[in-house]
Amino acid sequence: MKTTNLFKAVAFVAMIIVSIMNSEVKAQGNKFITNEEVKNEMVVAKTIFKQDGIQLYRHMRYEFTYDDQKRLVSKEAYKWNGAKEQWEPYFKMSYEYGNAEIIMSYARWDESRKAFDKDMKKSIYELNNENMPIACL
Repeated sequence: MKTTNLFKAVAFVAMIIVSIMNSEVKAQGNKFITNEEVKNEMVVAKTIFKQDGIQLYRHMRYEFTYDDQKRLVSKEAYKWNGAKEQWEPYFKMSYEYGNAEIIMSYARWDESRKAFDKDMKKSIYELNNENMPIACL
């Protein structure tokens, strides 16, 4: 189980790094278009559009925040509600950096409470000397 969680953590970190390094609008298999908003060389938001022929439809939006060391501290996801014509909160991932560990928290949006406190989960990852996750505590 620790190996599975470690693999998930490493895969997630790799995915974030790859997405942050790409700062241009790109087509993904002709089904989705990604638009990234960059501020001070950091991706602060990413909007995913569904492509249907020549039409683009809003699908998902992610907003990222970083600490003063340029480490990701939160990722908020929003889904597009076409009926209301607005972005609606979906989930939030938070990252806390400690001595030789990262605490990753996940929570879904609770509409009745207007807060990210539904289905909350937390994982603690031990880091090696290169600050790479090696074990889930």
